[in-house]
Amino acid sequence: MRHIHFIGIGGVGMNGLAQLAALSNCSVTGSDRGYDPDVEPFRGLKKLGIQIFPQDGSGIRADTQHVVYSTAIESDNPDLVSAKERGIPPLHRAEFLKELIGDSELIAVAGTAGKTTTTGLLGWIFQCLGKDPSVYNGAAVLNWKTEGSLGNVRKGSSNLWIIEADESDKSFLSFHPTHSIITNISKDHYELNELHRMFDQFESQTSGTTIRGLSGIFVIFLNSRTDPYVIAMLGQHNLENAGCAFALCDKLGMDMKRVCEAISQFRGIERRLEIVSETAGVTIIDDYAHNPAKITAALSAVAEAYGNVHAYWRPHGFTTLFEYQEDLIRVFKQAEPTSLFILPVYYAGGTVERKTTSSEFVGKLNSAGIPAMLVPDYAALKYGLEQRAKPGDAILGMGARDPELPLFAQKLVAEWKTP
Repeated sequence: MRHIHFIGIGGVGMNGLAQLAALSNCSVTGSDRGYDPDVEPFRGLKKLGIQIFPQDGSGIRADTQHVVYSTAIESDNPDLVSAKERGIPPLHRAEFLKELIGDSELIAVAGTAGKTTTTGLLGWIFQCLGKDPSVYNGAAVLNWKTEGSLGNVRKGSSNLWIIEADESDKSFLSFHPTHSIITNISKDHYELNELHRMFDQFESQTSGTTIRGLSGIFVIFLNSRTDPYVIAMLGQHNLENAGCAFALCDKLGMDMKRVCEAISQFRGIERRLEIVSETAGVTIIDDYAHNPAKITAALSAVAEAYGNVHAYWRPHGFTTLFEYQEDLIRVFKQAEPTSLFILPVYYAGGTVERKTTSSEFVGKLNSAGIPAMLVPDYAALKYGLEQRAKPGDAILGMGARDPELPLFAQKLVAEWKTP
């Protein structure tokens, strides 16, 4: 049995690959700096028989055939060093995914924002219409998430794959899809001119149909349709995401009545404006928003639905906070949430340059007339939210990478206004 080891197996991209490898009859191990056997995704990975090691090289065995890594893994990572010493070839996560897909038909979804929701929705539609696809997604489809399944991947029996393609490290250019969707393009990871060049290349590598969301042709097409599709998700941006999936299905000649039924049954994506629960009349919402475009969309959607929004955000990196702080200041000034709390920058270890801090960012927000508050930890955040949120209001949590974010949203529900 082929043995594959995944470095950083708890990451949103890596845990999905590990699951697919296990479901493809590989022997799978992994390592992660933030390993905690009592939280997801680690619990779900262990249920698949995946053994998880400290990130110290101990998980690399004599029979390990490949070590899968992401761009975020440093060259001196102990697992990578151990693999090189043993002569085991490292394999980038995009290359491993390409290997799993092989010669199958491929639908790839890319874009600055909305690709996770669109990928999950497409997978759900194709499943509902009996296409039985394999799906690789960046977060759990709530329709698929169960006690026994993490819900972010699906291993089907057909010769069809639907994947979320990541532009952050240009790895999406490794793929040559049969069909593709580009949801939208805005500044993130690269400057706009470079992003447009990359996405143009991605489209040129697509052999069949490409749907470009928010383009003139796309908007005219949607306005000309009489097929009504209704979504259960908050936000105009999710109507647009559903429109991308709808447009591709139409181009592929699918039964659009059944497609609309599937769209209406789609419950959404974990941590994509996910309504965690309501407590004491206050609605708790959890979202992955981490860049200006996604934060704008999240704040707008929740404000439209609830009015008063008490928002908190955890920056996921020192460099990204430094590079996008002016855009972020404009976003928060325009949105004017009722309350705004900023947590410290999330740091998961490794070598990083601390170009700025949350404290400095809050100072700039305050100077711009935005009454943001720095909170040192989740206990202080909980206290601040409890003092301000009233029945009928919404609390919106935002941020990427930190596994404590979704746990905190659940804790708010369970322990509202208790010591």
